Amino acid sequence: MQIFRVIMVAALLVTATPSNAVNAVPGSFVIKGSGLGHGVGMSQVGAFVQAQNGRTAAEIIAHYYPKAQLAQVDDDVEILVNVAANQSQLILAAAPIRKPQPTSLSVSAGAKPILLSAGAQVTLSAVAGQLQLSYLGATELIATASQLEFNWSGLKGFIGTGPKSEITISRADNSLSKYRFGPLIVTATGNRIQAVLKLRAKDQYLNAVAEVASTWPTAALQAQAIAARSMALTAVNAGVKTNCRCHVNSLVDQNMRGSERYKLPGYPNWRKAVKQTAGQVVAINSQPVAAWFFARSNGRTENSEDVWGSPRPWAISVEDPYSIDSLAGPQVRWQVSVSAEQLAKLFKLPDVVKVSVAARNPGGSVKTFRAEASTGQTANLPGRSLRAAIPTRSVWIENIKPRAD
Repeated sequence: MQIFRVIMVAALLVTATPSNAVNAVPGSFVIKGSGLGHGVGMSQVGAFVQAQNGRTAAEIIAHYYPKAQLAQVDDDVEILVNVAANQSQLILAAAPIRKPQPTSLSVSAGAKPILLSAGAQVTLSAVAGQLQLSYLGATELIATASQLEFNWSGLKGFIGTGPKSEITISRADNSLSKYRFGPLIVTATGNRIQAVLKLRAKDQYLNAVAEVASTWPTAALQAQAIAARSMALTAVNAGVKTNCRCHVNSLVDQNMRGSERYKLPGYPNWRKAVKQTAGQVVAINSQPVAAWFFARSNGRTENSEDVWGSPRPWAISVEDPYSIDSLAGPQVRWQVSVSAEQLAKLFKLPDVVKVSVAARNPGGSVKTFRAEASTGQTANLPGRSLRAAIPTRSVWIENIKPRAD
């Protein structure tokens, strides 16, 4: 009898151990995935591979935006580009482009411009919607202006004389940028400053966009120029955004660089691609649309509604073997750590011991995640909700598993 009891206890211990292990709550999880970007529209790496294989820009565009058309529009329009958003302070100056020569700024508040002395620096801050301008130690030179326009030597709107120059913008975080084209419109919004360049979209803006390497094949650069122009003109048509006083942000919407753009390797190739595709846009009913693009897919692109919730007829999921072609090099694989506590809050569970993929979208991104708590309770969460809460390098999440200690 005693032997039977020992055997029974041992059996119970053996069967209990796996159950306890399954229900143990991990301290953190690891999200693993591949590819780069939101997955909607044109894969830039895919465009590169297609160009390497001899496809034209028109063929690349047709592949990634199959329900849209290439259209010719007038891109000689003004675009407002925010280059310094929500700043507490800015320092402005004019600098020569080539050999050292005297350069200067002019500033106006809607009245006659004031010509500042050569080499002068201007410090700007904002208080209660009014710009405070300090120049050569004289504070509040124009104390009541909510908006100021700056021009610099060589610009059409500059009232003085002098060589071609560029404006330098020093931000509160000590970052500095230089721009050749303008003017620069500075506006106070509360105690913050918005600095916006007024540019010609067709060249002054597009020539400075730096989304891909300018050393890429011609067709890939042309396809990128068409997509970039489409994005810019769609933003212009949508009107000025009140939060930034702009059509686009130089970093958030498209990567528009400063004067250093013109010195990057292969820059003449990019400028040529912009010129060769002048006026060409991705369009629906002859109107430009937001031709979204991203770095690299995992073999298929995404429907816009599966990533952002809203369907767009030109932004649909298509096969993209080019992004995983050997010409593209090894696929990018990444991982992100997340605490079990954060996952529990997202799934609204007491804790989380396991996360699985319940359903995927046609493009391969996760449509629904399912989590299980130590109590056995389960809950589902849309993939879009998880990605909004936990930034990942792409939408293509492979799995979420407990971190192995």
